[in-house]
Amino acid sequence: MSFIFGGVRGREDPELTAGNRRTRLHYARDVNDERALADDRPTIRRSRNWTWLVVTVVVMAVLGFVGGRGAEEVPITADCSTPGIAVASSAVTAGQALRFRLTGPGDADYVVTLDGAAVRGDAGSTVTYTPTPAGPAVRLQQCLSPTLLLAAPAGDGPHELAMLRLAADGTTRQVAAVTVTVSGTR
Repeated sequence: MSFIFGGVRGREDPELTAGNRRTRLHYARDVNDERALADDRPTIRRSRNWTWLVVTVVVMAVLGFVGGRGAEEVPITADCSTPGIAVASSAVTAGQALRFRLTGPGDADYVVTLDGAAVRGDAGSTVTYTPTPAGPAVRLQQCLSPTLLLAAPAGDGPHELAMLRLAADGTTRQVAAVTVTVSGTR
């Protein structure tokens, strides 16, 4: 018998447990209690850790499903000769994620601008940007970018999302653009 004051079951002091076991066996020998002496096997305590594992897996699956909603691909056809830009929606709420994709020849670097200011779309670790004087430049893999995310600007009204081709001398030339209308209320 272990004495636990204010503790949690299963968190016993090993010295106290060993002392209680020795005392129990001493009394069993004194009264010749063969059943207690024969039952001096260590007890196997089964853990319920698998329950926590199942709960964790279910929570991760639900979060993966909910987190994956809305992360659909922006439809665009890969075109290795003509650069292009596509957005998931031409009307977004200020601060909401603006999803877009780029297509074009894979042998050039491209800079994306929003109202003339260079921006960097987020796609996790799947896109590598190169710093240039014109802004962060991206090179397309197999003539297509993954879906890139950008926070929509705060100003209401039309905004231009443009794709600039970066030349070897550092100059840029606009090769594609799309207008996105931003509203301040949901």
